[in-house]
Amino acid sequence: MSNKTLDQLLIVFTLLLDICFISTSVFVAYWLRFESGWLDGIAVHKGAPPPIDYYFQLVPLMGLIWILVLRGFGLYRVEEHLTFETVVSISKAGLIALIATLSAIFFVYHSHQYSRWVMILSCGISVLFLALNRLAVHRFKAAIQQVGVGINRIAVVGFNKTTQKLIQGLEERAGNGYRFVGVLLGERPPSQPIPHRVLGEFTEVRGLVQKYRIDELFITSPAISHAEILQVVDVCEGLSVRMHLLPDLYEVMIGRTRVSDFDGIPVVRLKELPLQGWRGMIKRGMDILLSSTALIVCSPLMLVIAGAVKLSSPGTIIFRQERVGRDGQPFYIYKFRSMRQDAEADVGHVWAAKDDPRQTQLGRFLRRWCLDELPQFFNVLKGDMSLVGPRPEMSGLIDDFSKTIPHYLDRHRVRCGLTGWAQVNGLRGNTSLEERIRYDLYYIENWSIAFDIKILLKTLWSITRPPKRDTEA
Repeated sequence: MSNKTLDQLLIVFTLLLDICFISTSVFVAYWLRFESGWLDGIAVHKGAPPPIDYYFQLVPLMGLIWILVLRGFGLYRVEEHLTFETVVSISKAGLIALIATLSAIFFVYHSHQYSRWVMILSCGISVLFLALNRLAVHRFKAAIQQVGVGINRIAVVGFNKTTQKLIQGLEERAGNGYRFVGVLLGERPPSQPIPHRVLGEFTEVRGLVQKYRIDELFITSPAISHAEILQVVDVCEGLSVRMHLLPDLYEVMIGRTRVSDFDGIPVVRLKELPLQGWRGMIKRGMDILLSSTALIVCSPLMLVIAGAVKLSSPGTIIFRQERVGRDGQPFYIYKFRSMRQDAEADVGHVWAAKDDPRQTQLGRFLRRWCLDELPQFFNVLKGDMSLVGPRPEMSGLIDDFSKTIPHYLDRHRVRCGLTGWAQVNGLRGNTSLEERIRYDLYYIENWSIAFDIKILLKTLWSITRPPKRDTEA
């Protein structure tokens, strides 16, 4: 049984259990409200409780509403782990299902006999049950995969650096339904030694797929020529094996690629211009609205901080430093000064270290609570920055980073941000640049309003529980 087949079976199993749990939650809620006595002091019901038969009539419609809403939220897929985001999505689905069910009671059943408390309680119980259901399914899948059931057996045809990266990824995810079997060689000798099991030649691909029960083949180009690729595809016709092409443009195609039509010719679009058109207008409008509001709300606090900075140490109130923004355009970023006036006199553009001796006592407090960054709302209002985006880097470091870190300059396709996806995941200041770039590019390629709101909320949460910061100067 392949991993895909197992996932399909588990999705059906999850759906059936969801229906059982949603139905059960109604009667558990009925018992809690009318028979347990636990809620008598909270909710008062006049007259006799409605007959439980009423709720039997409601269950089919309620179950249908729940399943449709859960399906709409994309909650019928088998994930590697039960995440906080999944629980939040189930809760949102529950709220929508509750509203839809209450509406159906009045418009379909034309009845006022159903208790609102029962509906609310059943919604909360369902959310709990459905989350536990998914956790149990994940644990069950992991357990049976440990004994070899539901494993996708994968082989590669041809070998180069791209293939090696793929194999490393598969081996790291060995516990998640993938097992790397080996390499099939093409006519061209490999450009480097192969530190993996060699199954045979690509000309034997049909027999090797059957012998080793291969579920998926990854064909490497240009290690395998076009003629060989066509031969592999032709020979494997009729076999239940999925085939993928690893192109030589892999390093370029890190974003979402799209197949489009150009005068009747199919072309692969390697790179989009993100946040253009209406998407860019929406994001800019949100930046203007929220930054203006923040400046108005925070203006008393900013006046107090400005006075404190002026009185606590000699020097300017606002620290200005050249950074690089969208399309490589330089701009000056604003911060409340948190270091000595001559902090960069001898060291130049360097990141601040933890407990940096150049910080003033007030500056240490401001940096801990991110209050030194409040003036950056002016940068957002001016259009130099956005509320959310890759953090702007010091201009003196750009050349070095662009030469040593692949795709570093891709982050300049959008406005830099006051906060970003990398920052809310703990990648601030003196942390792995490669990892930060990976998070930045993921944000750029997957932008949405909801994604921005999520990052802003995570930022506010992290400020209330601030990590130890190794931030830039």
